[in-house]
Amino acid sequence: MKRQIRVYDRAFQEQAIKLVTEQKQDPTSTARDLSIPTSTFFKWLYERGWKKSFTNQSPTSAPPDDPVVLKARIAELERQVQSLQTDRDILKKATAFFANQSK
Repeated sequence: MKRQIRVYDRAFQEQAIKLVTEQKQDPTSTARDLSIPTSTFFKWLYERGWKKSFTNQSPTSAPPDDPVVLKARIAELERQVQSLQTDRDILKKATAFFANQSK
């Protein structure tokens, strides 16, 4: 049985990388969500100078109604919305690509 090699276009790679570099998504789950082998995705990231960060940005010791906590939560939710919109756009492009391939 012959192993099929998947080729990802540059635009897809760049959008996937932006999910991690700009929107601070977890690279492992991003790779899994986009059906990219984790090793391939990490290779793309490292080629562009990405370094893994171990910082936790959410303040956990403050009360939930603290303005700082609320601002952090709003920023986190805005990043999630942007991330989901980007995911949606990637999926639309992938759908169009595969629809054209099947014709």
